[in-house]
Amino acid sequence: MKLLLVIVSLLFAINVQAQTLQMRFSGLDSFSAEFNQKLFDADQVMQEESSGMLRVQRPNRFNLEYRQPYYQLYIADGRELYFYDKDLEQVTVKAQEGMLDNTPAMLLSNPAKLDQLYHVKPQGEEGGLFWYELIPKQEGGSFERINLAFKDNHLRIMELQDSFSQTTRLMFKNIKRNPDLDPKLFQFTPPKGVDVIRQ
Repeated sequence: MKLLLVIVSLLFAINVQAQTLQMRFSGLDSFSAEFNQKLFDADQVMQEESSGMLRVQRPNRFNLEYRQPYYQLYIADGRELYFYDKDLEQVTVKAQEGMLDNTPAMLLSNPAKLDQLYHVKPQGEEGGLFWYELIPKQEGGSFERINLAFKDNHLRIMELQDSFSQTTRLMFKNIKRNPDLDPKLFQFTPPKGVDVIRQ
């Protein structure tokens, strides 16, 4: 009986922690920010650096645009996910349903699923930021651990650790909460002459 009470208490605590994180996203219908992305190997040596723009419109729509050092575009319109590689002159199209459930994109485009998909653990304050650790409940996803850092209710840093102990760190700036985003940002028409691959 005591063990059952402990388990129930832990489950309740996890749910409350997820709700606390959700509260930081509450009232947020759209989001835009510039980002700088760095990839570190298992020894924390930087391997790649890129930058771009992220725009999110709930539910389930986003526009992720890499501008440097190469141009790539990811668009989710609620039905399909488009990946456009300008250098390769290629567009890959996939059905969006279920694809984003275990990805960081879900955190911003549909945070209501947080407690369904992640164990959420507050990590406390460090460097003026409040940190959360998220561990996927299901195995086999792209990432084994996600760390989120907030200042007030603004997401400032997202760190993603994969199964090879590589860490992808995104740092956000020029953050806008509930901006009026053009619906065309979440629509995609392949440029003339590019190859379109449907999967």
